[in-house]
Amino acid sequence: MPLRPTPNPSRKREGGNKRHRPGVGRATALLLAITLSACVQQPPRDTTHRIPTIVSLNPCADAILAEVTAPGQLLALSHYSADPRAASIDPAKAAQYPTTRGTLEEVLALHPDVVVDGTFVPPATAAAYRRLGLRLETLGIAGTVEESRAQIRGLAALAGNPAKGEALIARIDMALAQTAPAPGARTIPALVWEPGGIVPGDSTLIAELLRHTGFTNFAAARGLGQADQLPLERVLADPPRVILAAGSDRALRHPALTHLKGTTRAPLDPRLLYCAGPTIIPASQRLAEVRRALGPTPNPSRMREGSSVALQSPLPLAGGVGGGHVAPSRLASR
Repeated sequence: MPLRPTPNPSRKREGGNKRHRPGVGRATALLLAITLSACVQQPPRDTTHRIPTIVSLNPCADAILAEVTAPGQLLALSHYSADPRAASIDPAKAAQYPTTRGTLEEVLALHPDVVVDGTFVPPATAAAYRRLGLRLETLGIAGTVEESRAQIRGLAALAGNPAKGEALIARIDMALAQTAPAPGARTIPALVWEPGGIVPGDSTLIAELLRHTGFTNFAAARGLGQADQLPLERVLADPPRVILAAGSDRALRHPALTHLKGTTRAPLDPRLLYCAGPTIIPASQRLAEVRRALGPTPNPSRMREGSSVALQSPLPLAGGVGGGHVAPSRLASR
């Protein structure tokens, strides 16, 4: 009786198990695509004669692109926009889009023509996009209203919908016109106070919106710059007329603040500090609301014990609809 050949144990270990392992095929294909692209650079996709599809990986770009793209054109938003505590876009509008964590694999699976991200894109990631024929556009931090207008026009042109960009700018300009104080109104020192005593510099968008709505930047007037700290002790020794507490109600409700004469305390949703674009609308509305609540002269009864202005009217977040009331959040600035 002939002997049957004995299987090679090493082969059994290496190739005997032919079951498909989940994810291996997909990961191998992605690795192969990236490897091949390193050898042969793909030509950029021609989007001259059609509307390009876009994936956004930047929360500030999310809010603008949701306003200036056509249905089906914006394939995904950044994961920040899926978190109502962190989003600069109305949650109802954000729910209309998928989101990604920004990985190369997720982006490639969507087959976009253009990827929009912040300015801090890892060089290796940017190079991979170029090799794979994807156009990468970056969006910086807008420090002024005019810079924001330019960003809106740029993204609207990228999307092939310049008219939608101009419509968004018109809404922003209308909100700014409606929130400006009366001519000759006195300016009021206001402190925007973030967790840890962080204050904004004078060359920031929120500082411009403070000036636009009739305030002055209390911290900048005392020589403080962007992300400097103003501790509680200094605020108690030299209090502003208004404290806008952004990101935490602990500072807003500190017992020592209740004894400040002539200081009004009000919450400012930190989401209004993250981005420009459509967020300018609710940000300017909130500041104007606080400004109007102060009245023409301080209330003597409030001056004795200080005051707290809740002002919980339903101001929308970016996107122009919904958003709920602007209330204090425990989320720190990103």
